[in-house]
Amino acid sequence: MSPLTSQTIGGMTVTVHYPAASDGPLALAIFLKGLNVTPSHYSYYAQRLAQYGFVVAIPDPITRLPRRDELFASMGLFEDLQASLRREGSRVDSPLFQRIDSERVALLGHSQGGIVALDAVVNASAVPLMSGDYSLPSALKAAVFYGSVMSVEFTGDRPLDSHGLPVALMAGSRDSLMPAAEVQETYERLQSGPKLYLEVEGSNHYGITNVNNPPQAPLDPRLPDVAQDMALENLARWSGVFLRAWVLEDAIARGYLQQMLGITDSVVSLQGEF
Repeated sequence: MSPLTSQTIGGMTVTVHYPAASDGPLALAIFLKGLNVTPSHYSYYAQRLAQYGFVVAIPDPITRLPRRDELFASMGLFEDLQASLRREGSRVDSPLFQRIDSERVALLGHSQGGIVALDAVVNASAVPLMSGDYSLPSALKAAVFYGSVMSVEFTGDRPLDSHGLPVALMAGSRDSLMPAAEVQETYERLQSGPKLYLEVEGSNHYGITNVNNPPQAPLDPRLPDVAQDMALENLARWSGVFLRAWVLEDAIARGYLQQMLGITDSVVSLQGEF
């Protein structure tokens, strides 16, 4: 199990997972969570992903909307977190001292967090809560999203430009909130950059969380047909391999991905373009 720490950044709690030991600074993976899912429900996924050579940071922002409070992820967090964790890594008394390479960053997301992040990547401005002009940070090297789509209802049926950023879209075959067919359609519309589509057979919208249908989160009425730990293990594994290939420029990981494309087993199917 990876060590765990919580930081308060700009009045917001950020949960950080990292390996117990490492040979040098670790790339930073910023994970934007789903609507009303507390960061603790991603602990298994984050711990497993950290073992592939990452410091995994999960912010827990609260944004006030008319008539209600709603938890959601904002792309404005990216550069704030990058800068704050860079400072944290320079503090001698911090458990993260000299452990973060803030110039190699991955962006991950689930559900609404993934939608907002994917919108920022393709500059589609599909999510009404997004505002202002932005460009992708130079430190951003790859992105992985689970249960997240760019709906043609918002963007129209047009190609999505990922600006050369490697993007992996992952789906559960039993997801009724973000159906796998819609995730795959979004994948097919990505027109540039290395890309990967992974589908977990039997997983629903919450295959990436510790438990199915976490409290307070939108309900997925379709129960999974695969054990939760099996879905989690596969999602963390392939996320780790993809990010090692593109964030850490690991030739072995990249070659393994290319070798496995088109292969389908009882749990996972993969397709991609590299």
